[in-house]
Amino acid sequence: MGKKTVIIISIFCAIAFGQNSNGLSPIVKSFLLPGWGEYALEKPNRGRIFILSETALWTSFAGALIVSNNYTDLFQAYAADYAGVETNGKDRQFWVDVGNYESLDGHNEEHLRFRDFDAIYPMNSEWHWEWTSEEKRLQYRDYRVASDTWNLGAKFIAGSIVINHIVSAIDALYLQRISQIEAVSMQPMINMENGYSGLALSIQF
Repeated sequence: MGKKTVIIISIFCAIAFGQNSNGLSPIVKSFLLPGWGEYALEKPNRGRIFILSETALWTSFAGALIVSNNYTDLFQAYAADYAGVETNGKDRQFWVDVGNYESLDGHNEEHLRFRDFDAIYPMNSEWHWEWTSEEKRLQYRDYRVASDTWNLGAKFIAGSIVINHIVSAIDALYLQRISQIEAVSMQPMINMENGYSGLALSIQF
């Protein structure tokens, strides 16, 4: 964790806990569970919006992961059936290569020509694959890309969940500040010597 992150978290905690010595402030509540702080500040309509959005985001996140995992199971089983792949202990790059080359021999021969020796797989049954047809290989690749696409979508949704927590905390801070205003007054300001006039806004907390 970088210094800037530590400073930001420290400032946030100081503000959040400093508002309420009896326990968690509405800011912390909203950061932990969007909408909670708004309810604590008696703003149920605003709180309901954040709770509904949080529920929708988590539902979407879980759904995207489930679909991604289903496609992963599908493309691995498909590769086992139509390319003779041993599915255990393989990383993502291996599954990408299986979709890009007709066979292990074809993959290794190309990388040998490019002298990319680190990309060579051992010539044994554990790493062997050979597609029964080009059509099967392309179908497999569609399944694998779909899995990656849904997984990427889940990551974007996870980012949205974090943003929802931050926005709710900021909203709770705003509502808390507004609720602490005791008086607002405006006074005219006239300076005859300099020839200007205006209004002074005074907010008392």
